[in-house]
Parts: sequence; structure tokens; C-alpha cells
Amino acid sequence: MLLFEIILVLLFATIGYFVLTTVFPPLNFPRSIPTVPFYVSLLPVLTSVDQEEIYNKYLREKLEKYGAVKLYFASRWNILVTRPEYLQTIFKNEELFAKSGNQKKTPYSVLADYTGDNVISSHGKEWKLYRSIMTQSIQFPQLEPVLKNTEKFTESIRKEVGNKDKALNVSDKIQRFCLENICECVLGIKPDAIASEAGELHERIKFVKKQIFNPIYLNFPILDRLPIPSRLDARKEVHAFRKYFCELVKRNKNEDSHTFAGHKLQRAFETGEITAKQFTDNVIITMVAGHENPQLLLTSLLYVIAKYPVYQTKLREEVQSLGDKSHWSAFQDLPILNSIMYETLRLYPPLGQIINRCTTSRTTMGDSINIPRGTYVGYNNFGTGRDILVWGPDANEFKPGRWGITLEDIQSNFSQAKRTSKLPAFHGRSRACIGEKFALLETKIALAKIVDCFEVSLDKSWKEQLTPAGPICPLLLSLKFKSLRE
Repeated sequence: MLLFEIILVLLFATIGYFVLTTVFPPLNFPRSIPTVPFYVSLLPVLTSVDQEEIYNKYLREKLEKYGAVKLYFASRWNILVTRPEYLQTIFKNEELFAKSGNQKKTPYSVLADYTGDNVISSHGKEWKLYRSIMTQSIQFPQLEPVLKNTEKFTESIRKEVGNKDKALNVSDKIQRFCLENICECVLGIKPDAIASEAGELHERIKFVKKQIFNPIYLNFPILDRLPIPSRLDARKEVHAFRKYFCELVKRNKNEDSHTFAGHKLQRAFETGEITAKQFTDNVIITMVAGHENPQLLLTSLLYVIAKYPVYQTKLREEVQSLGDKSHWSAFQDLPILNSIMYETLRLYPPLGQIINRCTTSRTTMGDSINIPRGTYVGYNNFGTGRDILVWGPDANEFKPGRWGITLEDIQSNFSQAKRTSKLPAFHGRSRACIGEKFALLETKIALAKIVDCFEVSLDKSWKEQLTPAGPICPLLLSLKFKSLRE
């Protein structure tokens, strides 16, 4: 009887501890900023609300007033900031706000198994090593395949819609396009290999994404510790996919393979600079980040030009005024195209919320936000881009003209917004995204080619809604394409 009572007490104590640590932030967390109710993390699981609704109802007022909040996410309490000066504090102090990705934050999760320790999430000497191997290939990729892949992309739309004003869910087509670009231009996989593997590669990635971006496990990765059959299957698929994709990289080297990130990582493994796991982790993250972020951005770009036809018309006129469009550089210096791109990044950053930095010692942010050592600190790109104190009373409106009229002004304002952390979509300082230029270029080319070929409009039957959690873009976007050519 006594043993039973002891077990019962321990059980209730465990449940009580779990409830208390979930409902209330730690006592040593800063009291100068408000707390977002813990159940906000559950809303994508329990309701059909999207990220914009959640932000407007539970986060906007607090973040615009204080610039930071306490938020429960990924099985722990975190500090989340939006104020540009707080973001600059994080970006400037890499040693104090150290990168700490899922491999450290939730090493037991399926997501951590998928991406591992890589050039994005690592810190210190490992990060410097990965960057020395990969940066050149990512910042200066082979760009010729992008035009070819864009032609294939637009042709696949034309074949499907024919001469009809037909609605399409564009998610799969955009994913295939972005996958082909990162595989051919950066990883160095032969085009014919991508073509032959396209179906399997696409379907396997879709399955993995579905498991990883499940709102339940995004918000409560601790559940991955349990022997849940579906999660065990997801973990097996992740391991199998990692092996499959790395073999694809090894077997199908492109011409001049020594210039590509895939070959450089393989050579670093063969010479003992990195381990087999580090090779796999970095190949996978190059593919993941290299296609997912452009995919999300291009989806949002198609959404805004369909929603705001006046800007679509202006963009089409600008594109059609070009002479020769046979080289990728033709799309670099178009003012309207650039302003639409940057305004979309402001309102719909591909990664709306990022929590992957951990304080290495006690610190103070601003005048009064005292943050204990070992606290995860993140930032909400979605909130910063829509903050009326940062962008003015029209912050929630789509206004490409806010970036300027001339190309010089537009690019200057974009650079300043990044430098001052008003636009943190590509992070900042030493940890700024090394794939930024490539992502912007491929999406510019794709958008320009699409408006040149089609009149794009929203499918009236599509429910206008953003994704519920994780990456940001219109959910299951459905568009109508009317061909402008015979």
C-alpha cells in the first residue's frame, strides 16, 4: 500500500511540475516584458486559424509596445523580440547570443535528425569550418540552369492550363522548380539525374515536410521522445531519405564538379576535415534551405501579384520593355520587380519566427530586459515587418512604392533596412544568409517570366489564408493562369 501511495505522489508531482513549467515561465525570466499565454502554441493544433490571425490577436499589441515577449514554443519558454535595436543586439553579439539549432535545442526530435549540425545552426569552430568549405559555391553558384528550369516551369503551367482560364494549386510545381535549381546550381547534381529522380525526390520530400511541419510536433517536439508509431515511421523515413539524397549527390556529379558545394563537402569528408555525418548534415541543409525558402517566397510573390493586379500590370510592362531576356542578368536591375520582391519579403518573410540562439551568459537587452544564461532568444520576422512603429501606420498594406522609384533608391533602402534590422528576413551581420543572392535571383527570374507569359489571378474558390505554423506563405495557394501567347 505504501509503495502505491509513493508512486501516486510521484505521478502527481510529475504532472504538476509539467503543468507549472508549461503554463508559467521560469521565475528568473525578465518581468519587464509581458507573457504570451502558453496555449497560443496550441492554436494551430486545435483551431483553423493561421499565423496572421494568431499574431494580430495575441502578439501584435504586446510586441509593438514592449518589443519583446515571453513565449512558450518547442517545449520550452523563450524570449521573442521584434524591435530592430534588440535584433541588432542579437546579430552583433554572436558569442553572447550563440547559434543553437535543433541539434542542441531538441536533439531528440525528428527535425533534429533531419537537418543535424550544419552551417546554419552550428556555432564556433564548426560553423567556421563549414562556411570555409561551402560559402564560395553558395554565394557564386552556376546560374545558367535557372533560365532553363524557369522555361520548363512556365511550360508545365502552359501545358496544364492550355487555352483555358484554369485554376492550379501551384505548390508542387514551385517545389520542383526550386529543387532543380538548388540541386543543379549549388550542389552540382547532373540535370539528367534530377530529371530521372524528380518524381521520387519530390514525393519523398513532401512526405518528410508533412511530418516535420506538423504543428503538434513543431510546438511540442518533446513528444518525439515517446514511441508513437507515426513518429517512429517518420524518423525511419528521415534516415532513409538522408542516405538516398547523399548518394544522389555522390553518384551524379555535374561537369566542373569541383566548383559545387556537393563536391567540396565530399572532398572535405574524404580528406578528414569533416565526418560522414557532417557531410550528410550539410548536404541536407543546403537542399532544404536552398529550395524551401525560395519556394515560400515565390509562392507569396505569385499571391501578391494575383491579389494586386495593378502591380502585376506594371511589372509585365517593365519585363516586356526588356530587349534580350536570354541571360539571367537581364532581370537584376528592374525597379518594379525589386520593389515588389522587397515588399513581399517584408510582409511575408519565408521564416516568420526563428528561435535558435542561446545566451552564453547573463545579459541585459535594452534598458531593462534581464535575460538569464541558457535562455533561448528568437525573433519574429513577421512582427518586425508589420510593426507600425517601424514601418508607419500603413505597415500592413502592400505598397512596393515605399522602397522608392529609381533602382538606386530601392536598393539603397533595402540595404539600409537590412543593416538596421528593420527587415531581418535574411538575418544579419556575420550570420546573414549566404544564399540570399541566389534565392532572390531565381525568384525574380521566375516571377518575371510568369507575368510575361500569363495573366495571373486568385482562384475565387481558394480560401485566403496563411500557413498555420512554421514557414510562412499562402496555404495551398490556387491560382488561375490565362496564357498571353498562342
